[in-house]
Amino acid sequence: MTDARREWISKRAYTLWEEAGRPHGHDAEHWEQAVQERDEFERVALAPEARPSGARTPLIEISRKAQAKKSDPAKPRKKAEAATEKPIVAKAKSVKATTNGKEA
Repeated sequence: MTDARREWISKRAYTLWEEAGRPHGHDAEHWEQAVQERDEFERVALAPEARPSGARTPLIEISRKAQAKKSDPAKPRKKAEAATEKPIVAKAKSVKATTNGKEA
């Protein structure tokens, strides 16, 4: 049993024990339930039908015309896009306080 698996089962068994009201003498039952839950999790996670296939199909089709517009860097941006940019603000240099032309 790997350390990660043992740690997961241990934490899950502890949670089951707390949810049951912390009864005395039922640690083996909580451990076994945690082992079964972990086994089920691994079985489902590793099942071929649960794994995503290579390339996924898009939810919507984008026309070639729209794709060309999106990838054309020569076109200027719309005003709305330019307006959302934050202006660059230069940091002002600190000004020393002076009294009668002399530094304070």
